[in-house]
Amino acid sequence: MQALHEILQADAPAGWYLLLDRTLGDPLASEQLAACFPASSVTVLNDAFFAHTPEQAPLLINLAETVDFGPEERQAWLRRGTDDIGDSLRKGGSVMISAWLRSAQPAEQVARHLKRLFAQPHPDGRQHHLRYYDPRITRLLDQILSGEDKNQLLGPIDHWCYPAHPAGYLNMGIDETKGRASAVSLRAEHWARLDWAGHYHKLLRTVAGLNELHPDTVAAQWPDFPFALQWLREAATLSWVSSEDEAAGCVALWWLLGRDCEERYPDVAAELAQYRQDRAPALTEWLLFAGAEFWNKPRPQLFA
Repeated sequence: MQALHEILQADAPAGWYLLLDRTLGDPLASEQLAACFPASSVTVLNDAFFAHTPEQAPLLINLAETVDFGPEERQAWLRRGTDDIGDSLRKGGSVMISAWLRSAQPAEQVARHLKRLFAQPHPDGRQHHLRYYDPRITRLLDQILSGEDKNQLLGPIDHWCYPAHPAGYLNMGIDETKGRASAVSLRAEHWARLDWAGHYHKLLRTVAGLNELHPDTVAAQWPDFPFALQWLREAATLSWVSSEDEAAGCVALWWLLGRDCEERYPDVAAELAQYRQDRAPALTEWLLFAGAEFWNKPRPQLFA
C-alpha cells in the first residue's frame, strides 16, 4: 500500500484527507484532539438525512492543516481504523474511521463531491441515503461497481484507502484510462445487491462472534459478498426463512457446516426443527449464545 506508506512518512501530508463517520459519536470531542484539528481543517458533510442529528454528519479533515498530527499520530489512527472495523464485526454497530483519501484537488471540491454522493435514486422511486462513508459499504461498492462506475464514485479522489476486516486496508484507486466523472448514480442492479448489505453484515457478525466464542472449532474465515449474496438469496426462498436474521443464520450454518448439514448431522436437524417450531430466540442469537455445547462437539474437519 504505497499510498498509505506515503502519508505515514510525510511531515506535511498535502493532498491527504481523513473521512470520519460520527454515527457512534464525535471522535474530535476531546480538547486535546480539537487542538490538533482546528476549525479550518474540518468540513462537516451536511445532508438532509442529518437534519435531526447534525452531530452525526461525517467529517472531512484536511490533514495539511492539522497541528501536531505527525507520522506517529497518523499511525495510531490507522490502527484505530482497523480496530474499529474489527469491533463492528464482533459487537455490531457502526465504525468511526471511514477512509484516508488522496486528492490533488482542494478540500472544497472534495467535500462538494462527497456531499453529492449522499442522495441516490432507488428502484422504489425514492431517494435513499448512501452510507458510502461506512467502510463496510465502501467495500461492497468496491466489489460491485465497474471501472467506470468506480471512477464516478471517486470523482476528484485518486486513492480511497478504507479499513477492511481482516485485510487491514484496501485501496480503491482511480482508473485514468476510463476518465473521471462528477458523481456516481447507482442503478437498479447495484441496489439489487446493496439491499442485501444488512443480511451480509449480520452474517459476518455471526461468524465473527462464533470464532471469538469458540476459536478452537470455528475458523476465522468470512465469505466475501458476491459468494454470500448467492447463498443469502437462496436461503430467503426457504419456506421457514422470513427475516434478515433467519437468512443470515441459515447461511452461517451452511458456511460452517456445509450445505447438507441437516442430512449429515442429526443434532443440527433437531435444533433447526425446534427453532422452526419455537421461533425463539432469534436464530443468530442461538448460534452465538446458546450453542457452546453444540459448536464444541467433535466433528472431523468440521471447519476446514
